[in-house]
Parts: sequence; C-alpha cells; structure tokens
Amino acid sequence: MTVPVQSPSSPPSSGRRWPPAADGDSSPHENDEDGRIDPAFVTALRTSITRLARSQRAERQRDPQALPVSLISALSTLQQLGPLTPTQLARLEGVRKPSMTRALATLVERGLVVREHDEYDGRQFIVRISAEGLVAVAHSRRIVDAWYFRRLRQLDQQDLADLMRAGGALARLANETV
Repeated sequence: MTVPVQSPSSPPSSGRRWPPAADGDSSPHENDEDGRIDPAFVTALRTSITRLARSQRAERQRDPQALPVSLISALSTLQQLGPLTPTQLARLEGVRKPSMTRALATLVERGLVVREHDEYDGRQFIVRISAEGLVAVAHSRRIVDAWYFRRLRQLDQQDLADLMRAGGALARLANETV
C-alpha cells in the first residue's frame, strides 16, 4: 500500500508517493499474510518513527535540567496510573526490578517520587509522584511539544492534514490496541 503525499519541497502535482517504491523484488513480505501491506511502507514507517524518537530524545537532552527518558517514563506512568509498587512499575516500564529500584532511588533522592508503606501489605511500599515530579514531567513535555510544533510548522497544509488523519491510527499502533 503506498500513500500519495506532498512535501514542502515538491509541488502539489509531483505525484510523489510515500514510501518510495522498493528496489527490486515487489513480492509480498513473509509477515504480510494477506498482501495488504507494502514492505517498503513498513521500512519507511519504522525508519521515520525511529528518527522521530531519536530527535525527540536529543531535543530533551539539550536541556540541562531534563531527566533521562527512562526516569521521565517512570514518572509519567505514575502520573497516569497513580501509586504503584516498584514491581508493578518495573513490569509496566518493561525493566527488571533491580533497574527500577535504582531509578526509584534517584527519583526519591531528587524529591520527584515519594515512598509510602503499602497499607494492604506492610512488607511492601508503594511509590507515588510528588508535586516536584509533576513539574518535571510537565517540563519535559513542554520541551518535546515545542520541538514538535516547530517541526510541524515546517509542513505544508496537506502533509499536516495527512498526519492529523493518521494520528488515531498511530496512537492505536503505539498502544497495541489495533
């Protein structure tokens, strides 16, 4: 499946398609069971998303006050889901418990997370995001949002409309709810 697009560098009548046609073999990919998905599209989508993620991470790291992505991710999860045990947070973040223990120690030391005894299980503790942690998440999001606004302003109306239409599908793809 190829999708026609226009970019700021190409006139509206250029007829360019995204992704570019694949070189060589155009046979269905082994993972495309029904032949609906062009392998070149998968490659271009993967490459584009990877580059966006790298650029977004680099933009965040330019700020001397910015936290590493892994810490912001843990804080964001706590913001969205509320207090959790370290084990629950590690599972949700896709890391091992020792890694989460180190991350939480850093977050507690910086006052971004608060440790509390679990009222249901005295052997455990839970962590919740602090007011300072909420500020750190908001700061990180402002940095990345500003970068996206700058990049999106560089697109022409058609590209912007295409991205806005694709937004829901990308969100579902990212959240594995397809």
